[in-house]
Amino acid sequence: MKKIGNSGYWELNLPVVSGEHRYAYILNNDSQIADPTLPARKKDDFGSENCIFEPLL
Repeated sequence: MKKIGNSGYWELNLPVVSGEHRYAYILNNDSQIADPTLPARKKDDFGSENCIFEPLL
């Protein structure tokens, strides 16, 4: 990851294929949270919320 100036934001660029991708943030190695900026979410097999991202390729 790369910090974006003093904005408090970080950036990560990854190659992805088309289709549905799910992710969440892990804080301090013990707390999982969904991205608060994305409304599309689904629960995983453990009951935690994950964000859904579908890239337009």
